[in-house]
Amino acid sequence: MNTFKRVLFALPFPVSGVMLAAASLGILLMQFFGSVLNLPYAGLVLQSVCGAVSAVIWVMLVLKAVFFFPQVKSAFCDPILASVAGTFPMATMALSVYLVDIIGEWAVYLWYAGVVLHAVLIVFFSVRFLREPKLSQVFPSWLVVYVGIVLASITAPYFNQITVGQICFWFGFAALLPLLPALLIRCTQIPIPEPAKPLVCIFAAPISIILAGYVQSFSSNAYVVSALLVAETIVLILVLLQLPKLLRLSFYPSYAAFTFPFVVTATAYLFGTESLVEAGLISAGWYAVPCMVLLLAFGLVLYVSVRYVQALCRMVSL
Repeated sequence: MNTFKRVLFALPFPVSGVMLAAASLGILLMQFFGSVLNLPYAGLVLQSVCGAVSAVIWVMLVLKAVFFFPQVKSAFCDPILASVAGTFPMATMALSVYLVDIIGEWAVYLWYAGVVLHAVLIVFFSVRFLREPKLSQVFPSWLVVYVGIVLASITAPYFNQITVGQICFWFGFAALLPLLPALLIRCTQIPIPEPAKPLVCIFAAPISIILAGYVQSFSSNAYVVSALLVAETIVLILVLLQLPKLLRLSFYPSYAAFTFPFVVTATAYLFGTESLVEAGLISAGWYAVPCMVLLLAFGLVLYVSVRYVQALCRMVSL
């Protein structure tokens, strides 16, 4: 087996979470540098770097599925790996945004491929793990499967597919209502194994993605946005209190959970702040809040990326 195939074989499937985070971070940086800091060229450079990193991982995962299909297939028997797989179609939706300026309206087909692939995953996952549900198999990563499709609501405006975005929003919102209490019961009654503990950070994502999807695909109400921002802030504080302890854990592929939840939280804060500033409810000084969360998200994505590269190098050299 040559070196490249060894890399593909050793590549942990949860790295797709880092791929999603990088793609989403690039879009966020372009929006923040363009609309808030008025530095569009700096935003474009950062977006291009993030997009390139995400695209490379996307290609490597596709090649991994081609060359090592039995390994990838077996991953879908595990409730954690199968649920984390939702980050792949989500990243596909995000990456399609990058292609709008390159191939124009053709990019919508890649976006639809991501939406359909995520819908297929929802059906598969439900049939595989919900027919005989076990509380011990329920993990925060289930939010990726059932609520992650709301990313279509965030990216829909780029393709003028608002109706599809709204449908995905309502599905994710409806799924969140029973899933969130079930996850809270599971996490308080049954200890989470150490390799899966970083998944706790995923709790920061659902309200954020709901808020961002709501602002993007609906005529947002300032009071609804305010309520969601308050709820998200409470959840974010609770997750941040756990973060130092989680970062001291040994490296596991689940480290990917340290990335996208904070990126989408920064996105939600940016969209929410823009909405409230436009409504005249707060001043522009409140942009400092999404700026701070963005710095945290950027640092975590960079840190986790380095840890993944280090781990991959060790695995390949064995």
